[in-house]
Amino acid sequence: MKIVIDPGHSGPVEPGACAEGVQECDVVLAIAKLLPEQCCEQGYEFLLTRSGDIMTDDLSFRAEFANTNRADVFISIHTNSAESPVAHGTEVYHYPDSVNGEQLAACLQARLVEKLGTANRGVKEANFQVLRETDCPAVLVEVAFISNESDRQLLTSNAGQLAAAAAIASGLADYFSK
Repeated sequence: MKIVIDPGHSGPVEPGACAEGVQECDVVLAIAKLLPEQCCEQGYEFLLTRSGDIMTDDLSFRAEFANTNRADVFISIHTNSAESPVAHGTEVYHYPDSVNGEQLAACLQARLVEKLGTANRGVKEANFQVLRETDCPAVLVEVAFISNESDRQLLTSNAGQLAAAAAIASGLADYFSK
């Protein structure tokens, strides 16, 4: 199975959500880099849309990368943010009417909430460009809220990042076993 992992955002050009000196682009890249070692026994092939900072905020290359490489699934990893610091939890998005995308989202959501102990904000539909333009089942994971102190501590700790990667790995195994 070929898995394309998209660590959201790009670094200096578009760092994503930021809180207390923490940038989304850095957190999601750390999680993405831990994922392949969590799946070594399954034999998945992992391709990352970026392995460091990139100098673009263009989104189209992410779906094109998955399509060109004939990915079996596409997972875009993000952190959430809200004006209210009390907002917290995990949610996973899929493209509307994508049955396989919804199944993948449900598998990932269940494992993330279980392993991270975050609030279950549910599986949701969205017309995000990376979901809409990707040919394979695609999801966008909002691991936790960078704007919430407790969630941010989880996102920035090595243990939390490893748990997120392990949860995504378990969710992938669940999805492919169906």
